[in-house]
Amino acid sequence: MSRKEKSIEIKENEQIVDGKTEIVLTVGSHSLGKIKISERGFVALLPNGETFKTSSHDEAVNLLIRDYHLHRAN
Repeated sequence: MSRKEKSIEIKENEQIVDGKTEIVLTVGSHSLGKIKISERGFVALLPNGETFKTSSHDEAVNLLIRDYHLHRAN
């Protein structure tokens, strides 16, 4: 038996920390992580402290969403 597909709403909240722009992704009250904008691209920060360098904003968002789906409890 297959699962029913669910839609989730992901919010991007932009904030400035120490003069640099950060984007915080959230689902409800749960944080997926942050995206920092650097000179050479984007850095995705997972809630567990891991960081990943990406070349685009979309790639960073997809990485955070993938990690959320992999580790969330059902």
